[in-house]
Amino acid sequence: MKHLLRSIVLLTVLFSAGRLSAQCQAAFTYTNAGNNFTFTDASTASSGTVTTWLWNFGDLTAPSTVQNPQHTYAACGQYIVTLNIITSTFCTSSFSDTILVNGGTNPSFTANVDTVTGNVNFQAQPASLALTYNWTFGDSTTGTGVAVAHQYASSGTYNVCLVVADTAGICSDTICDTVVVNIALPSCNATFTNNPVLNVQTFTATPANFNWTYTWDYGDGSPTANGIITTHTYGTPGTYTVCLTIVDSSTSCTSTFCDTVIIPAQTSCPVTFTNLNLGLIQTFTASPLSIFNTYSWDFGDGSPFGTGTVATHTYATPGTYTVCVTMTTPQNCTSTFCDTVQIQPNGINDYAAKQMNLELYPNPAQDYTVIGFDLTAPGTVSVLVYDVLGKQILEVSRERMNAGKQTLTLPLDKLSPGAYTLRVITEGQTATTQLVRF
Repeated sequence: MKHLLRSIVLLTVLFSAGRLSAQCQAAFTYTNAGNNFTFTDASTASSGTVTTWLWNFGDLTAPSTVQNPQHTYAACGQYIVTLNIITSTFCTSSFSDTILVNGGTNPSFTANVDTVTGNVNFQAQPASLALTYNWTFGDSTTGTGVAVAHQYASSGTYNVCLVVADTAGICSDTICDTVVVNIALPSCNATFTNNPVLNVQTFTATPANFNWTYTWDYGDGSPTANGIITTHTYGTPGTYTVCLTIVDSSTSCTSTFCDTVIIPAQTSCPVTFTNLNLGLIQTFTASPLSIFNTYSWDFGDGSPFGTGTVATHTYATPGTYTVCVTMTTPQNCTSTFCDTVQIQPNGINDYAAKQMNLELYPNPAQDYTVIGFDLTAPGTVSVLVYDVLGKQILEVSRERMNAGKQTLTLPLDKLSPGAYTLRVITEGQTATTQLVRF
């Protein structure tokens, strides 16, 4: 310490005396690794040699008299470094330079990669509110913050760099590292399930992705179909090979899956019918009822055939008629049932219905029907509904109604699909007609 003080005093005296000469020139260069600096003397002397060096590092630390010193700065910033020299011929010279210390934060970061979504969570160290964090993710995008999330569009190796600086922007450190992103592509391996209802098959593809295309070959020569869920009706019984092809154009993934479906033959399909007798007006109801079957009715009087599960026919004259219903299923099973019906005139009811102008609309109906009728005199009106066996299943009583045209709305939610007899009763008048609910 005493030697250092003597050197300082000596240099001070010499410099203050103005014994500077062009015979020597102080100079230096430096290198650094972060905040660790190595200074190299580059001074020259035209006569004699440099014998004394005095370094001032500009950070209020003790000077150094080593020719080529090393110095570590405790904080980043700008510092003025000065070198003073004395030669063997007592030539003195001084040289100063400004250095920028950027190191000191020693940053690092971690990257947590989600292989399903391509999302990467980055976490910088050290974390401090006194520092700023700027990221470049290697895919032409940037981000800020001590913790950031970034989603890569595709798999690859990306060079990620982090710059950590103080809020003044003077001190900064940079670290770069590679991040490998492997996004697991969804598999387009095709498969399907089917839900059969007789000869109608509903196919459901898996996996389901609305960005993919789905093509179905039903194996019966019909045109191909598209969609995740499709329905197909086979015309004849048999065994069919159904193939599904899935294409994911974004990954060029193509997958085909085939399986067999069996459409069984139907060997027996018995059919019968019941009828609601309203005089010349007859309502026939087939059994079993099915929207998939077709029904054809021969009323036995030479009139055109009827269709549907429920058929209504008005005979021109009383008599005995043979009525036949033929049912055909989607499996091409056909069955015919015949029975005789006795048609008796129902003059009283027909006459009464005409006298009251009894009407139902709509008829057949599903949710409700409106009953229209004329009253020749004021009276209390009741509406009765009977099933095909003659059992009363519904009664609607009303208060007294005035003479003239009247209407009532009859809800049908308590009636099952089928044919019924509807009767309107009032004082001195009774009328009957047919009601069909589908």
